Amino acid sequence: MWDLQRLRVWRAVVATGSVVAAARSLNYTPATVSQHITTLQKAVGAELYRRSGRGIEITELGRRLAEESSDVFTGLGRLDGLVESFSAVHRPRMRIAAFTSFNAVLLPDIIGPVALEHEDLRFDIQLNEPAKVRRSHCTIEIRNEVPQDEEGSLPGMSRTVLFDDDYRVVVSERHPFAGRDFVPFKELADERWVNYDLWNGPTSRVVDLACAAAGFEPTMFAASEDDYAALALVAANLAVTVLPRLSTEHLPPGLVAVDLTDPTPVRRVVMHVRDREAHLPHVRAFASAAEAVAAHRFP
Repeated sequence: MWDLQRLRVWRAVVATGSVVAAARSLNYTPATVSQHITTLQKAVGAELYRRSGRGIEITELGRRLAEESSDVFTGLGRLDGLVESFSAVHRPRMRIAAFTSFNAVLLPDIIGPVALEHEDLRFDIQLNEPAKVRRSHCTIEIRNEVPQDEEGSLPGMSRTVLFDDDYRVVVSERHPFAGRDFVPFKELADERWVNYDLWNGPTSRVVDLACAAAGFEPTMFAASEDDYAALALVAANLAVTVLPRLSTEHLPPGLVAVDLTDPTPVRRVVMHVRDREAHLPHVRAFASAAEAVAAHRFP
């Protein structure tokens, strides 16, 4: 009867008070969270929540279910710790979840000194964007946030802001913008765009807010889940796209990134460290290295 993943999702809904907030904390879509709690309610056979305006109201059973299940997850945490402690005798492992540009640009400089200090450490590197990507338990989570939103928190993890990452417009080297030092954001209103983020995560929502501030809706020429395909269209001078600076550091040939002004979109990059592993030497070393690299690259 009991599906631990659905229970975990339900506990997040109760803790945050809403489906949307739970989805944000779990890095799921709201639709996925709704599906989980609807299925759990059917399995229980009694109301766990009721619709209330645009939100939900937790029933007494729903609240008690979240509270009483805490012992289940405490027990699972002890089992995880037991297995990891025995595994660590042979070779410790650190699971890291981050987004593609962070892994490509910053992660090598972070892992380098950690690996020198902990020669037997194995690194498992996973993607946490888009939200549909399935991940196992991670010690470190590097995530994007929209600065205008409330601070995001993950259950059992401590949050540290690493840096703010401004956006640039990426164009073909044949585009008129290519020779400029900066472009006012409102000038993008007349351009055709490539949408590279179909799941509408924090990275693209920052751009949506900037478009709203500039008073226009972008004209979408194409949408692609494949970054390479999207950039190929830009390189062919068929459209433009807007990317965080971190994502523009290793552009393919034929592309140019130009700074944006009025407004300059900005995303926030944060690190979450699992509390019950934060005391481990290799975890402390990684967290310190991440903060040092971020401070050096984004002073």
